[in-house]
Amino acid sequence: MSEHIKGAVHFVANNNLKFDRPEQPIGAMPDPAQIFGHVNKIQEQPNPKEVLEKLSTSEIKERCADLLSRYPEGQGALLEVLWLVQGVFGWVPTEGIRWAANVCGCAPAHALGVATFYTMYNHAPKGKFMLQFCRNISCAIKGAQPLIKYIENKLGIKSGETTSDGLFTILQVECLGSCGNGPMMLVNDDFATDVVDGQLKMKRGTTLTEESIDRIVEWCKAHADNVPKHDVLGGVVKGHCGHPGAPGATAKPQVNDYAPPSPVLCVKAEADAAGATLTWKGAPEFTKIVVEKKSGNDWVVVGEPGVKDKAFVDAAGKVGDEYRMIATSGERVAKPSAVAVTTQKPEPVEEKKV
Repeated sequence: MSEHIKGAVHFVANNNLKFDRPEQPIGAMPDPAQIFGHVNKIQEQPNPKEVLEKLSTSEIKERCADLLSRYPEGQGALLEVLWLVQGVFGWVPTEGIRWAANVCGCAPAHALGVATFYTMYNHAPKGKFMLQFCRNISCAIKGAQPLIKYIENKLGIKSGETTSDGLFTILQVECLGSCGNGPMMLVNDDFATDVVDGQLKMKRGTTLTEESIDRIVEWCKAHADNVPKHDVLGGVVKGHCGHPGAPGATAKPQVNDYAPPSPVLCVKAEADAAGATLTWKGAPEFTKIVVEKKSGNDWVVVGEPGVKDKAFVDAAGKVGDEYRMIATSGERVAKPSAVAVTTQKPEPVEEKKV
């Protein structure tokens, strides 16, 4: 073995190991990252002082105060505050994440976990125009991949990359919610399948083509110095005065029955010698069920079966009587069930003996 492998154990004798020294130093295998590259490359961060200066404007402070007033806990506004950071820089630098955590009163590690969980937050600078192509099933079936390949070749970059002039970034994303127009693309925040009258448009029934992509790219180049601006939060409605209980809030808590439980379903009533037997289907969150019987123009409570019961018998019930059931879940009361008119219970069918 020692004749073929330099540096291997030559022999073991008297508990002493003897090694052959290699003629040349043994080189280690290259690191996989040296061969394939890093999935997440190190991103150079802006100066923390510059980040804080841009986030300390009166407009940003006003927006943050308004967002915080909407939630009982400041952490509830974290997603939107991070979105404000991205609106300022076009991405969320590390110092911006730390700033958002401080604004919302949560740990920086928690804010980092949130920011890296959602793919809508960018962690590196992007081009002025982000071309987001849907790759989900509807668009894929209708030819999204050939169009993505076309734009990659046209701009000379791959998905996830940015052109050297900082103008375009190509991204492949999941469903954009416009399957009827697939293949679908977003240019920044705007749906676009073509350029119509000098504007990005998505007309009903129109889809992307290589020709329309060419027109969209030229439109973007023409607007490179005048990129359309959008409110990063879609337009925050102000003047709500905060959540119920916040200082100065005028909002009132929702009443207990703002979202009533589902009603009792499939109520059926059949009469026999024992009276009227009711059956129904109920939801697991029911805490109380009441059976009412119509008497003249009024409804009278005739029983309260258990929430796990499958049937209820009204001994005084007969054919033609009308019943309804009302369920309660905690303090919320459901609408009355549909009225069930009692019918005659059919006689059991005897099996014929062979």
